[in-house]
This record gives sequence, structure tokens and C-alpha cells, in this order.
Amino acid sequence: MKEILLMVVAAMMVTMSVNAQDEKNEIGVFYGVGSASNIFSVISSAFAAAAGDQSSWWGPIGAEYYYHLTPGVAVGGVLTYASCKAEDDKTKQKDLSETFITVMPSVKFNWLRKKNFGMYSALSAGVMFASVSVEGAAKTADPDAKDETVTRFMFQGTALGLEFGGNFRGFVEAGLGEKGELCAGLRYKF
Repeated sequence: MKEILLMVVAAMMVTMSVNAQDEKNEIGVFYGVGSASNIFSVISSAFAAAAGDQSSWWGPIGAEYYYHLTPGVAVGGVLTYASCKAEDDKTKQKDLSETFITVMPSVKFNWLRKKNFGMYSALSAGVMFASVSVEGAAKTADPDAKDETVTRFMFQGTALGLEFGGNFRGFVEAGLGEKGELCAGLRYKF
């Protein structure tokens, strides 16, 4: 078994070094709006606003990596972070804090690849770790309220992605899930 594993690792290393000139790897960073966690936060913020709170949310911000198996198909992963905070309007104390961290394996389908422009779709599915912390006046108002951490299934379906530039590329995406309904960022191919 160890010999088979060693042979697979050696084959992967040879493949990656031979293809290094073909720019098969890409890394990227992005910011999205309208993500699944933002929608969840907006719903919970509506309840907080009814109690006299003001909410603010951040994200999702994230990073991604892809390895191109062929010119048309790439596999990789996506990592996102999003958060929401609710503050009591009168006391200015924090009442509620939500944090969302998501890890998703991903596959990307390039259906138009030109030197300085590309179009693609992508599918990602994985796990979200959500943490909700109740503090301040909210804790006083409801003594039974407690902090929670939950793990949930999460996804991203990118219907249309556009990228432009050389090895250093900008991109925009339209989709549904944890990267957001709209997402934009920068990628580097190497």
C-alpha cells in the first residue's frame, strides 16, 4: 500500500512539474454580495431590528485554488468567511454576533478560453461552520439565550463567470450560494 501511495505522489509531482509552464494552477481572492449567510443574517437581523438593534454584516470574503486537469475542466476548493453583528441602538452594546466559515471542494468548467478573456461555470459543495453568540442586552432580555455553533451543508452554483487579463486576471461571477449572487475578485495563474 505504501508503494502504491508513493508511486501516486511521484506521478503527481512529475505531472505538476512537467505542466508548470502550462499555467495549470490558479489562486484567487474575492468578495461577494447576496450570499446564503448574508441572507440568513438579514432574516435574523430583522428580528434584531424589531428589538431596537442595528445590524451590519461583512462578506463573504474568500480565497480559491484551482488546478486545470484539461483546458476545459479545473478542480480545487473555495474558502469563505462572513460575519454579522447586531448592536443595541440605545446602549451601543453588541447584542448578537454571527460568524460563518465555509470550506467547499469545487469544479470549474471553462467553456470559452481566449488569451485575455474567459467564460466559465462552476459548482461547489461543502460544509459551513456557523457560530452565533448572544451578548449584552439580548442576553439580559432572554436568559435562556445561549451561544451556538452549527455545521451545515453549503454550496455555490456559478451560472456565469467572466475573467479578463493575462496571468493576473480580474473576474466577476453571477450565481447562487455562499460566494454570493454577485462576486468579484482577482486571480493569478501560474
